[in-house]
Amino acid sequence: MLLLGSCSAAEKVTNLFSKPTILPCPDYRILADAANYTTFRPGTGRDLTDVDVEGNFDNMRLSCKTNLDKETKIGTMDVEVILDFIAQRGPANTTRKATFPYFVSVANMDKKILYREEFDVSVSFEGNRTGLGFRNAPITLELDLKPNITGEDYVIYTGFVLTPEQLKHNRARRRQVTQ
Repeated sequence: MLLLGSCSAAEKVTNLFSKPTILPCPDYRILADAANYTTFRPGTGRDLTDVDVEGNFDNMRLSCKTNLDKETKIGTMDVEVILDFIAQRGPANTTRKATFPYFVSVANMDKKILYREEFDVSVSFEGNRTGLGFRNAPITLELDLKPNITGEDYVIYTGFVLTPEQLKHNRARRRQVTQ
């Protein structure tokens, strides 16, 4: 009887590695209104010479690992989110440093936010550098899977955390580009 139990465990391990369940990652979006981050020096000036820092999202990538019970079709999907940023130091920046607050959220197909978390990423502009590209530390999200809910039933959103003034600035700048 002990031998039979060992064979059963060996079969389970073999099945686990020989037939992995691979499901598509969720869709993802960088929100257009929150894709840029600009800060200005204190005061009312808002021209090019008043810019402290500017940040943009350059790319967003997901990698997914499915942890699914093959019989019940219930489990989880670990989604690793990696974001590439571009930062520009403006003429008003005297510290040669910048911090960019951003968020990652998960929504269902009805656009109901199921999870949202904010992060900060800080950079230093070494020497004469006024621009640089950088990547966040990977963020891992765990999504629930059920027979009728797969990774395709979720959407991952990201953007910068903006003040109302920054949001207004982004929308005005986008209108200028589209005209």
